[in-house]
Amino acid sequence: MKSSLQRAVTLCKADMQLVDTCIHENLQSDIMMIPAIGHYIVNSGGKRLRPLLTLLTARLFGYQGKRHVPLSVVVEFIHTASLLHDDVVDSSDQRRGAPSANGVWGNQASVLVGDYLFSRAFQMMVSDGDMVMLKLMSDVTNALAEGEVLQLSRTFHLEMTEAECLEVIERKTAVLFKAATEVGAHVAGQSAQTIAAMAEYGMCLGVAFQLMDDALDYLAEAEDAGKPVGHDLEEGKITLPLIHAMQRDEALAERVEAVSERGGYEPGDREWVRERVAAQGGAEYAMQCAREYAGRAKNLLPEHADPEMKGLLADLADFSAHRPF
Repeated sequence: MKSSLQRAVTLCKADMQLVDTCIHENLQSDIMMIPAIGHYIVNSGGKRLRPLLTLLTARLFGYQGKRHVPLSVVVEFIHTASLLHDDVVDSSDQRRGAPSANGVWGNQASVLVGDYLFSRAFQMMVSDGDMVMLKLMSDVTNALAEGEVLQLSRTFHLEMTEAECLEVIERKTAVLFKAATEVGAHVAGQSAQTIAAMAEYGMCLGVAFQLMDDALDYLAEAEDAGKPVGHDLEEGKITLPLIHAMQRDEALAERVEAVSERGGYEPGDREWVRERVAAQGGAEYAMQCAREYAGRAKNLLPEHADPEMKGLLADLADFSAHRPF
């Protein structure tokens, strides 16, 4: 049986092909490094979940136009730019099981091409000509940047609370899922109330998605996840599985404090910490929270919408909280 993600991709195949064409057209530059890095990261095996959510939300309300295609690319470009910058900030040399862009071209090129993608996204919004959309996406980009700085300021913040953790997730990750669904509802001409409900659907789905990511860092094996696992703490990220486990395990809290003081792992730390988090049910707790957010997302889907699309968006919310990768 196909997963909800595969069914959504199949259903939006024609529109996704237009999205791919639009991506490649807007990565053109006579500075060869720009399309090289842009295509490298865009084609690196991501789920394209954010543009897909824009397409599905527009179809949810029977939209027949084409504005949702370039605007979904705007969301994807902003996401891609943030990935390029993230990998530099986190000193990551891998993404989705392959060398990261900064691992291939270096940090300077990755940061500058990320800047190019941000500016290209804004050129595309100016071409779209809708001041409401420009305000929406400029607010989102600003919130995303604030979220990145917030996460950095809380590196190895051992007193991180659950509420603070969720604030980072909302501002750094979920805000782009919110933008994706808000854009789809806006181009489809929906009421302010419906647009707000779909924006909140995207936010809840995005939180669920990131909570699963945080759980998988402590639960998955690298070959299954398609990326390195067990690295969040090493990068100073105090996520929900670790917060939950440290509250119940004094020895774990002491070991995490030692890792913090050293600024990284010593041999054996990664495996020991992962085992203690597992023993205290940290990953399972984060997964349960993800399922609760997915449930909230499903309850926000409007009654008057296309039943098939509504069912698919409900299934995608479930996918975000149950995905194995």
